[in-house]
Amino acid sequence: MSTSSYDLATKLTQMIETGVWLEGERLPPERDLSAQFGMARNTVRRALKSLEDAGRLVRHVGRGTFVRGVAHAESALARRIEQASPAEVMEVRLIFEPQASNLAAGRATAEDLQAIEQAYRRSRAAADVVEFEHWDAELHLAIIQATRNALLIEYCEAIGAARQQPQWFRLKQRSLTPEARVLYDQQHGAIIDALLDRDAATARAAMQQHLISVRDGLLGL
Repeated sequence: MSTSSYDLATKLTQMIETGVWLEGERLPPERDLSAQFGMARNTVRRALKSLEDAGRLVRHVGRGTFVRGVAHAESALARRIEQASPAEVMEVRLIFEPQASNLAAGRATAEDLQAIEQAYRRSRAAADVVEFEHWDAELHLAIIQATRNALLIEYCEAIGAARQQPQWFRLKQRSLTPEARVLYDQQHGAIIDALLDRDAATARAAMQQHLISVRDGLLGL
């Protein structure tokens, strides 16, 4: 996260903690926050994403971004997901992400597809593992968001928190070889081509093949 987005995330956290925004309250749209703080919308988006990852905010497609209660953010389920092993995370991802890609092929809006393509471009241009891991996560989340299923999106965001754990990052550092980067870029491209073609069956199959590659690389299978 850049210095400006970090500073904004700090300000937003202070506003939540001092009661400017209360639990359950909806935040202003990104464009309004951008104007209020004099920052670019992509900077605002990164700051909001960091607070989502920290469990302070929750985003509902079509409804907006809301302040999340501390009790909810620290629920037993959230803690359990954050503590899940990479093997458990990959098992769950293999269950729902292929089907989510199937749904996204039929439901994605033009804006959804633009977000997916942008995350893909950023992941391909990533200079190191940290940057790639960030944009890889953004790409997969953008595909989930294109399902327009708020419950699925929230659950997948919680699953994504497990990717912030040190154990996951160590495995990703070890497994993300130059050859793996090329393979993942190609597989991501195949998924996106299927989504753009509205080919649900191919999108589902391409996502499944990609996640099998990721699982095998992470776990040394």
